[in-house]
Amino acid sequence: MLNYFEMAASQIGTIFRVPRENPELMEAKLAAFTRQVPIMYALVVVNTTALAITFYGTAPHLLTMYLPAAFVAICMIRMLSWLRARNITLSLNQAVEKLTGSIIFAGILGVAFSAWSLSLFPYGDAYSKSHVAFFMAVTSIGCSFCLMHLRSAALIVTTLVVVPFAFFFGSSDNTVFTSIAFNFVVVIFAVLFMLLGNYSDFEKRVNSEKALRIKQAELQVLSDRNFRNSNIDSLTGLPNRRNFFAELERGIVNTAHTGGLLLGILDLDGFKPINDIHGHRMGDRLLVEVADRLRAHLAPHVFLGRLGGDEFVMFSEQLLDPDAIAEAEESIENLFDVPFEIDDITVRISCSIGYADFPDAAKTAQDLFERADYALFFAKQHKRGKAVRFSAEHEAEIREASSVSRALAGANLEQELWIAYQPIIDAETRQPASFEALARWKSPELGNVPPMSFIVAAERSDMIGQLTPLLLRKALEGAATWPEHIRISFNLSAVDVASPLSILKIIAVVQQSKVKASRIDFEITETAVMGNLVQATEALNALKTLGARISLDDFGTGYSSLSCIRELPLDKVKIDRSFISKIETDSAARLILRTMLGLCSGLGHDCIVEGVENSEQVDFLRREHCRFMQGYFFAKPMNIEQVGGYLASAQSSMLVGRTAG
Repeated sequence: MLNYFEMAASQIGTIFRVPRENPELMEAKLAAFTRQVPIMYALVVVNTTALAITFYGTAPHLLTMYLPAAFVAICMIRMLSWLRARNITLSLNQAVEKLTGSIIFAGILGVAFSAWSLSLFPYGDAYSKSHVAFFMAVTSIGCSFCLMHLRSAALIVTTLVVVPFAFFFGSSDNTVFTSIAFNFVVVIFAVLFMLLGNYSDFEKRVNSEKALRIKQAELQVLSDRNFRNSNIDSLTGLPNRRNFFAELERGIVNTAHTGGLLLGILDLDGFKPINDIHGHRMGDRLLVEVADRLRAHLAPHVFLGRLGGDEFVMFSEQLLDPDAIAEAEESIENLFDVPFEIDDITVRISCSIGYADFPDAAKTAQDLFERADYALFFAKQHKRGKAVRFSAEHEAEIREASSVSRALAGANLEQELWIAYQPIIDAETRQPASFEALARWKSPELGNVPPMSFIVAAERSDMIGQLTPLLLRKALEGAATWPEHIRISFNLSAVDVASPLSILKIIAVVQQSKVKASRIDFEITETAVMGNLVQATEALNALKTLGARISLDDFGTGYSSLSCIRELPLDKVKIDRSFISKIETDSAARLILRTMLGLCSGLGHDCIVEGVENSEQVDFLRREHCRFMQGYFFAKPMNIEQVGGYLASAQSSMLVGRTAG
């Protein structure tokens, strides 16, 4: 029984208190209350004035003048207070205090007006007494409707009016008043039922709107997260490729008629070896460090993003002055002079940058990006670690490359491609020890196309996968007619060593040829293998397992040649022609070349020097015990028909030499 009363008391307490735990509901109540309370006070003022006038002259002045005047003044003050509250933003505690005060004042109001109106009853005639009943009924109903959004206040006012009204008029000897009391109680219960129903609907609507706002907020958070995921690089926190192109398009539109825009693509030199050797965790840490360093260095007006991998992008609508551009290029290059310290490991890298400006270099975002990318490609090939700005010469190269790509795509590769052979001479026997197979293309449309042009075009268009097996087959067909001791050297591209499928095709061509794998040297460049050192090592080991030998071409021109020699399964090293060209006049060049020859000898690798063009160079190399040489001094590249004559001539020269001896 005690629990029942406690539950009932708790429910009554819930009805008569302000819901502090539901700020949204409380805020809605306050907003509705602020609109309706002034109307309630206006209603009370009018009804009070009317009742006072009815009894004026029959009841004492206290009841008809002074008390009504006081009530009207209090109501006017409260009405003005609530009107001012419309323009004031209240805190949660202030709102609760104001609504709680309204509940208390509603009780006081109900008691005061009930007592005052009933005190007038004895002084009036039948009509005046009926006005008292009318005043109490109409005023209580009107106040209940005005207070409907604050349930506790409405119930208090109604209770404090209905109970005295029912007892006072219900106990009257006058049947009319008794009927009025009964009728009023019935009506007020109906009104209360509607008020409570409306309040419940109001509360549900507010809570529903709250739930809707929460859902919308959740959806907005999800939308923001999706936007971030689709526009922000998760590793570095920089704008990603998608975001970059959207911003670049917007930037070009903004500056199309007012100025220009400078776009730069930045690629890290030496990142992939670090990633391969130390693992992806180290690579990711390095990328984050690079992003942080660039972000801290670049001005706020420069857009900085990450395209993917080790490529970053930046553009600005303000960097257009040539001096400012040169200063920016130098500052970014210098930014990488300071090594990165990651997990007690010192990492040194540089960066190559390709620049292009709008509208001079291109008119669209895509074309501008391609121009900057070409400038970056040129920098990686010729000025590693430097910035290269797209120029008219580059534009001409792009047009030429486009022509080559189109012609290559429509070429009859079987008929148009052929192999030239250049001998590699053994200094001990002065006889050709090997021939390097050199790709040639005679296009019906373009004529003789330089190898670097169509090989690069094939790599960029993914046609290299067709060219390499075809060229290797042709090269081996020629080598099959040579003496068994003559080797053949064949160049592989970066795409070849990066693709397990390409290596399988190469192995298949060797196995189907009439040339033993042990007679084949596969040449690779440092640039080709450093893109993916792990995959390149696996590919080269597969070729060595076949029986072929591996040669590192262009040694000394890359950025980490020593690491290549140490980590790759090499048999031979070809020293680039740039190291032999100045030995006649440059003592430093002689020292460098001598050191490189000694390094190869110490590692047990055969050494071939390219670009030998005169007897002085030959004599120097012989004195330094360099056994293998290649260059125009011995022979220029020749077709397969000329190789037979060259071999016969070399054999004859050797026989003549022996006879003379």
